[in-house]
Amino acid sequence: MSYIGIGSPIPDIASLPGQAGGEVTVTLDYPSSAVCTSAEPFSPSEATPPGGTFAATPSGLTINSSNGEVTPGTSTPQAYTISYTVSGVTSQFALTINALQQSTFSYSSSILEQYGTASPIFASGTTTGGTFSATSGLVINTTTGVLDLANSTIGGPYTVTYTTPGPCATSSTFNVSVTALSTSLVDNNFALSFNGSDEYISAGNPTELQFTSDFSISGWFKSSSATNQRIVSKDDGTNRSYLVQLQSNGKVRAQIYTGGGTAQVNESVSGFGDGNWHHFVFTFENGVSTKLYIDNAAPTVDSVVSAIDNDPADFEIGRKGNSTNYFNGDIDEIAVWNRVLSADDIQRIYNGSSTSGKAANLFSTGLSNGLVYWNRMGD
Repeated sequence: MSYIGIGSPIPDIASLPGQAGGEVTVTLDYPSSAVCTSAEPFSPSEATPPGGTFAATPSGLTINSSNGEVTPGTSTPQAYTISYTVSGVTSQFALTINALQQSTFSYSSSILEQYGTASPIFASGTTTGGTFSATSGLVINTTTGVLDLANSTIGGPYTVTYTTPGPCATSSTFNVSVTALSTSLVDNNFALSFNGSDEYISAGNPTELQFTSDFSISGWFKSSSATNQRIVSKDDGTNRSYLVQLQSNGKVRAQIYTGGGTAQVNESVSGFGDGNWHHFVFTFENGVSTKLYIDNAAPTVDSVVSAIDNDPADFEIGRKGNSTNYFNGDIDEIAVWNRVLSADDIQRIYNGSSTSGKAANLFSTGLSNGLVYWNRMGD
C-alpha cells in the first residue's frame, strides 16, 4: 500500500512507473512449425508486446533480430528454437527447416529395346519411396518405376517423371525411347583356346564387375581335361567373390562367397567335360537364390540370404587368381549382367548357337539391358 499524506491507503497500480506489478506477458507464433528451404521469407504471425528481440538456437537460422523475419533459403536445414524476449521475459517457438529432397534418377540407357523390363537407377542421395508416371505409350509401374518394355509402344522419347514422397518433395524427369528388336544374329566364327598351364584373360577389377547384389554370368566352354579348371573367376584364394569352374569329374560348379568367407555352391548333376560345347548361366538374386543353368536345362537352385563379398580380386577368364586351376580347352562369349536373367533370356542366348556349336548370340535383341561386360573371345 502507498500513503499520500495522512489518510486512507490506496492500492498499488501495476502499470504505474516505479511500482511493483505483474510480469509482462510475451507471446510468439509463426504461420508454420516446419518449412522447406524453398519457402519465401516469412514473419511472425504474432509477437507481442512489440519492441523485443529475436534469436535462435542452434546457429544456422537466418533470422532478423528486430522483426523476427526468417529466410529459409539461406538457413541450415535442422530443428530450431526461436526466442522472443521483451523486458527479460521470453517466449519460444519450435521451427524446423527441411531440405528439398533429391529426385535424380535414370535408366541404363535412353534408348531401350522392346524386350523385357528396365529398372530405375537412383542417383546417390535421392529419396526413394516416391511415385512414377510416364507419358502415354510407355508402360510403367508407378510404385517401382520398372518399365515394361515388352508391352510398351515403339517410339518416343517418352518422359518418365519421379516425385519424391515429401516433405519438401521434388520431381525429376528422364526421357526414354523404345526401339524394335534387332532380328540379325551376331556372327561368331572364333573362340579362344587355353592350354591349361599359363594362358588366361584378366579384366582387372572394374567397378562394373564388383557385385554385392543381383548379377548373371553366361558363357560357352569345351574341355575334356579331368582337372579342376576355372572358366570365370573373381577369386585369388584370399580375396573371394564368385566363380564358375569345371570340376575334375566334369561337373560344373558355380560359387559365391558371402560374409566371413562362407561359400554358396551350385553344382550340376551331370558331368560336361566331354569335349563338346556346353552353355552355362549362373544367376544370383540377392536374398533369394543362386541358379546354375547348363545347356538351357532346368537349373540347380540354392537359397542364399547374404550379399556377396566385394573382395578386390581381379575378374579373370581361364584360371584362378592365384595362378592355379588353368583352363584346358575352349571358352567363348563370356558375358556379365547387373541383373538376373530370366528363363526367356537364357533360352534366347542358348538358341543363338551356330551350327558349329558356338554361341552366335542375340545380345542385340534385348539382352543388352544391364550388360556390363562382354568378351567375344576373338570375334
